[in-house]
Amino acid sequence: MAKILIIEDDPSVASSLLDWMEVNGYQAEISYDGAEGLEYLQQRGYDLAIVDWQLPSMSGPTICETYRRGGGKTPLLLLTRKSTVDDKERGLDAGADDYLPKPFDVRELGARVRALLRRSTALFESKVSSGKIVLDAAACKVTVMGVTSQFVAREFALLEFLVRHPGAYFTAEKLIDHVWESSVEVGNEALRTCISRIRSKVDDPDRPSVIENSKGLGYKINDWYLSSD
Repeated sequence: MAKILIIEDDPSVASSLLDWMEVNGYQAEISYDGAEGLEYLQQRGYDLAIVDWQLPSMSGPTICETYRRGGGKTPLLLLTRKSTVDDKERGLDAGADDYLPKPFDVRELGARVRALLRRSTALFESKVSSGKIVLDAAACKVTVMGVTSQFVAREFALLEFLVRHPGAYFTAEKLIDHVWESSVEVGNEALRTCISRIRSKVDDPDRPSVIENSKGLGYKINDWYLSSD
């Protein structure tokens, strides 16, 4: 199930978008404030973000630009009542992947959402290299500092999710929600066991652990591994 962030300060529009997401099988979260929405985007994992242009505290283009400057890869769909070529150029140059003028037909929204999600999936199918870590999804193998280990699917999915969101902490609940198909039947112990198996395969006693955890924040890839130096 794709996870979508809606950053929209108009309650009626946000509610309509949320209803459409639920009817069409997507899981969605809403932020009504620009700065808060950017924080959600940076710290939580989403498959797509729908961002309004005019927002309290931070505009949609500023959100896009700031997020991209920090290395964010999640596809961004910008919503706005602005419709000139100059406005579209500004929004796309800021980092948005697509642009949808208001008011819009939900069928067009749906088509654009599906297209962006397909694009996101295509990007994630190939090998992923981040600093000292290389992920090979086809072979379910992970290479760290030149040493390759065979992973089972769950271990690979968990490490891949963290690698694809560098610098972001995720709580145990968020990781379970993203990596396990049914979070209802999975507890924190299953997550800790999975992380322990990953560490046993890729950690070296003379280096920091690939997955670091911080009390109150959660888990993330250790920054040391995100640099190729």
